[in-house]
Amino acid sequence: MSIEALTFRTVEAGEKALVDGFIVTRDGLFSGLGSGLQLISAVAEMQAEKNRQIMQSIEYASVIQRAMLRASSETLSMKLRDAAMVWEPRDVVGGDFYHFAAFPTGWFGAVADCTGHGVPGAFMTLLASASLSKALEHIGPRDPAALLAAVNQNVKGLLGQVNSADEGTQSNDGLDTALFWFDATQSVLHFAGARIALHILSPDAAEFETIDADRMGVGYVDSRADYAWSLRSIPVTAGSLLFIYTDGLTDQIGGPRNISFGRRRALDLILENRAETPATICERVRLALAEWQGKQPRRDDVTLFCARI
Repeated sequence: MSIEALTFRTVEAGEKALVDGFIVTRDGLFSGLGSGLQLISAVAEMQAEKNRQIMQSIEYASVIQRAMLRASSETLSMKLRDAAMVWEPRDVVGGDFYHFAAFPTGWFGAVADCTGHGVPGAFMTLLASASLSKALEHIGPRDPAALLAAVNQNVKGLLGQVNSADEGTQSNDGLDTALFWFDATQSVLHFAGARIALHILSPDAAEFETIDADRMGVGYVDSRADYAWSLRSIPVTAGSLLFIYTDGLTDQIGGPRNISFGRRRALDLILENRAETPATICERVRLALAEWQGKQPRRDDVTLFCARI
């Protein structure tokens, strides 16, 4: 009889079996005596071993997720030497990801926030990242709006989220994302966003210019398969700062009044540090968020990208 079965039988027999103990037989022959304490200890050890196995699996999933991001990190450091990323999953693995690729005439970037966090979110990042890579292969990097449309259709198809919510669809998962192509020959940034905005700080500007994203998410049940995202083309002055973040940054609760960190606080912090390198800016934002969070639990994955063009 397994420990699980023995536990069930003992509990079924009532409190007396746990307090007074019980006789253990094997093939009808006396095998020994057992106590409730021994049984509880054995169950606890089994549960601890199961938890260890689960954590080992999650830690290995983290290795896979970080390997998925490694090529983008290398591209970022080689192609954009004055750029920095913060990627902090709430748990060991997370639902945010980024993607960067270099081309002869420019570079492509993506920052994305998939549904959920932890293991479910990590699965979504693999699916969404694969969909984006497939779209880049077929369409190329120069039209982020077309890429969003392709990723939307692919994610909806893979998850079976083609029909509307009232037709029995079992899941409703997707992603918010910002896709951008920098044309180095013309110093123009082409941007398309799904619920993630782009912020640009020109060298002589007193405030950020915010390029708003479309309010339509990517891949969800209610995301129309034929939806066309807006494409914005922005001339970028040399020395401008680009800043993109997922809502794990702004939605984090903390501070003396337990309120969200907020968009204004994040952008003001960058304005105060505009003369610093993107790496320093990202680190100061990260530290400010940690201080703001204090003893509050982390609510979501956090990703932010900062670059000086």
